[in-house]
Amino acid sequence: MPDVIEHEPPKIPRQGPLRRALPWLAGIAIIVVIATRVPVDAFRRSVTEGPHVQLGLVTLAISLTILCTDSFATWLGLIALRIRRPIISIGAIRAATYVLFLVNYAVGQGAFGYYLNRTGVSGLRAIGATLFLIGTNLATLLVITTVAWMLAPTDPAQAAFGYTLIGGCIAFAVYLVIIVVAPAAITRFQILAPLFDAGLRGHAIAMVGRIPHCAILVLGHWVALRVWGIPVPFGIGVTMMPVVVIASVLPISPAGLGTTQAAFVYFFSTYAAGATADAQRGHVLAFAIVYFVYTIIALLVIGLALTPFAKKLGLLPSTPRNPA
Repeated sequence: MPDVIEHEPPKIPRQGPLRRALPWLAGIAIIVVIATRVPVDAFRRSVTEGPHVQLGLVTLAISLTILCTDSFATWLGLIALRIRRPIISIGAIRAATYVLFLVNYAVGQGAFGYYLNRTGVSGLRAIGATLFLIGTNLATLLVITTVAWMLAPTDPAQAAFGYTLIGGCIAFAVYLVIIVVAPAAITRFQILAPLFDAGLRGHAIAMVGRIPHCAILVLGHWVALRVWGIPVPFGIGVTMMPVVVIASVLPISPAGLGTTQAAFVYFFSTYAAGATADAQRGHVLAFAIVYFVYTIIALLVIGLALTPFAKKLGLLPSTPRNPA
């Protein structure tokens, strides 16, 4: 039986110009801090001599594959909540929300909640379903990253991050216990109903569906590094790259600006060409910034190409005349 709209549609968060700019400023600040530790000449040379055409084409292919696997995972996650939607519509709305993610993470997720509400899910349940999709995505990344970290070569300097991952897994286990126990004090909140309705089985289905998506994220970063001429071994890439993916989805800055570049430089500088450690960092920072720019361009191309289709279906909110 289809859901009935009982509440007002979830509202897309609106922020003033300053609040919208803060995440970008935070990301740029991180990059500036990194840039102060790399030689300008090494950075400029890497940007100038890098294989831009090859990296651009690879980035577009990776972005298209990410969209497909993300759409499939979202479609399967909604099925776990007993919400069935055409996978083509989900693909179109996902592509459109990629554009919105460049403005603000909450705006992109709010647009997907709007889509669910627009297609028959009540307001609070739409928000809860969106939270479920976000949570299972992060949980899958957490589990994959923790397993990869356990298989990676031991590095005492990076042990603290391992403890952080283990702590995250413990917190996730506690969350699953709460889902099983379903205490009345929590289940009475309608916004959390989809989480309890999914149960362990629904969470498992959604997380298994996320594995191809997470795998493409990990392998995509590794392939891009190799294309730029940074020969990171496959084993190291598979075990360490999930950490970069985790850094890229932290809700600190748009599309992982700053956090992703910092993770690339920290974990993979030793594999780059360069006479000194600073030169190696400059080479990796150049790649990380160029790759970020090409990823943004690829997402804009894909998103803008499919946004009209999503709007034609009435799946996106209309742009307000006065955003302030």
